[in-house]
Amino acid sequence: MTKQRQPWLANPLLESLFILLPGIVPVAIVLMFQDYFTTHEVSTFWWIVLVICIDVSHVYSTLFRLYWDKETFIAHRRLLIIIPAVAFVVGFSLHWYDSMLFWRILAYVAVYHFVRQQYGFIRLYARNESFKVLHRRIDTFAVYNATVYPLLYWHIHATDKIAWFIKGGFVSIDAGGYDNVLTIVYAAILLAYIVKEVFIYVRQGTVNVPKNLIMAGTYLSWYFGIVAFQGDLIFTILNVVVHGIPYMALIWLYGEKKSGNRFSFGMKQALVFVSVLIVLAYCEEYFWDALIWNDHEEVFFGMSGLALSNSLLVSLLVAVLVLPQVTHYVLDGFIWRFSKHAGARI
Repeated sequence: MTKQRQPWLANPLLESLFILLPGIVPVAIVLMFQDYFTTHEVSTFWWIVLVICIDVSHVYSTLFRLYWDKETFIAHRRLLIIIPAVAFVVGFSLHWYDSMLFWRILAYVAVYHFVRQQYGFIRLYARNESFKVLHRRIDTFAVYNATVYPLLYWHIHATDKIAWFIKGGFVSIDAGGYDNVLTIVYAAILLAYIVKEVFIYVRQGTVNVPKNLIMAGTYLSWYFGIVAFQGDLIFTILNVVVHGIPYMALIWLYGEKKSGNRFSFGMKQALVFVSVLIVLAYCEEYFWDALIWNDHEEVFFGMSGLALSNSLLVSLLVAVLVLPQVTHYVLDGFIWRFSKHAGARI
């Protein structure tokens, strides 16, 4: 029996810290200190850390991957220009027509993006597997099971307890009578995945550690963030960390491999990378808060009391401010399908 070589993308230590563990460590922390997390809301501190430094910041990492990479931008210039233009027109039109419909559609687009990212990581770490089609299908069912079941539970039981963007963003579904059926299906698919992995280990002596940790982190973060606990703070922590940090890490690893010997991605460069993202995120949230929400005046200075009242101007501004987010969501469907640079391994 030969020892399996794990399917790392580039750097086992960085991947373990910033791609695999963000789905597991926050859950452990929440469980250890649940008295705190279940009795506290998203305070200013947590909002800065989770929303500005992770959630909004990770959106801007798309700039490094596509718009600030001259070679990639030139190769896909038409797509990279058309998508934001269309997103602006659609966003403005929807918000002008019905702001609640706008936020609801945006919430579902965001959910789809978050779900697909977990599937994408599973596929990345299973890229070298040569197992049967049945095994790959079980992987697919399992990762979607990890996300879709909590989402169904949210629609049935928690639309008034937690929110994606705004309260009531998700449509409430009157299907409480199917709880047992959904739980049985959820448990059966998870069990099928576990049995499959045990079978592969017994037959071939192999365990895909990164893939299994991604799967475990997905199950843990989505279940505890939505089903086990129904509070905005716990949901935001488990939802944002498992999504934003791995995404930024993947962008970083791609840039590191592509740069080759032309650029050293050390601590100084990492600080620049993160700082640029946070500054851009802060600027965006500054205008959101000053002109739309007025929720965090203690974080932003100099523009309090300037909230817009004209509905046309509000719709135009919302369409502009949400543009990086929507562009990020849409482009993520193409970003890893583009032809890879010869020097990049991911």
